[in-house]
Amino acid sequence: MKLNLRMTGKILGASAKSKATKLIASKFARYVKNIRKVKVHIDDVPSKLHGTLTQCSIEVLLPGLPSIVVKAKGKDFAQAVKRAVTNSETVLTQKL
Repeated sequence: MKLNLRMTGKILGASAKSKATKLIASKFARYVKNIRKVKVHIDDVPSKLHGTLTQCSIEVLLPGLPSIVVKAKGKDFAQAVKRAVTNSETVLTQKL
């Protein structure tokens, strides 16, 4: 399983990268043989009610099956990544 992590607008620190990598690796540990690549894109999105929110988009590439794309929003980096990983794990369980 290859992991591609990128963020637009801000610089992603080493501690944030390692935290996201550990979270993603632990959640997808059961599906490592079925996952080819995981692309994570983090972006800040303006909102009228809450100011700026962080949006995390996760794309899971599966061999022989269509890829899974999940988007989730949160107040900060950690919350957005946790929501997106949990939602993508649910979808992945349904697909496999």
